[in-house]
Amino acid sequence: MRITLNNVEYSTGDTTNLKNISCSFTKGITYVVGKNGAGKSTLLKLLTTAITPMNGEINYTHLIRDEQMGTYRKKLTKDEIRKIIGFLPQHFTGHSDMSVEKYITYMAYHKGIPRKLVKKSVEHWLKESHLTHVKRRKIRHLSGGERQKVGLIQALINLPRICILDEPFESLDIEERLHFGQVLQRLSYHSIIIISTHLVDEIRQSCEDKILYLNEGSLAYFGGTESLDTVTQRLEEA
Repeated sequence: MRITLNNVEYSTGDTTNLKNISCSFTKGITYVVGKNGAGKSTLLKLLTTAITPMNGEINYTHLIRDEQMGTYRKKLTKDEIRKIIGFLPQHFTGHSDMSVEKYITYMAYHKGIPRKLVKKSVEHWLKESHLTHVKRRKIRHLSGGERQKVGLIQALINLPRICILDEPFESLDIEERLHFGQVLQRLSYHSIIIISTHLVDEIRQSCEDKILYLNEGSLAYFGGTESLDTVTQRLEEA
């Protein structure tokens, strides 16, 4: 699976949110960093197909191996893309009048998990996320951290090929961040994981992971996490 951005631009009114962004995402984790207003959330919305570029294009492709045609990249349609994306917005609310268990069950069905596996899958995610004790509580009555975990579960429950998370570790304690970090690490072996975060300390320095640094809507750095210290310094100086 590959996502390729070619000269992507997006504006809101008189404000240019993103300017001439070109890069590619493949399996693994990419951390999107930048000051508030740098264009991080806009980039993530573009990648989920919630909005479309004003200029440039975003292509989603995967490798096809055919005996007659050989190996080639097939471009996915918008409907195909949306079926394989898991998304956590910056301010997750869910269906606030639904209970935790009913909402996660609803999302499991919605995301194509086989009916016979739904109950077991929901129970597993609730137990692993320490939400079993609040499973009958309405989402609007949850604490911030509990609601954030429900948001993460709905994004991850079907182990999506593309997972886009906007500030996923907000309101979580150290143990909860570690748990979901491990889930994402395992998923990254076969999926594209894109995480917008201001918690630079949470970025794992690994040869498999990448950083995308946005500065005032422009791509200031895109590469390996070995440059994390340099990026962190530039963020502090910006």
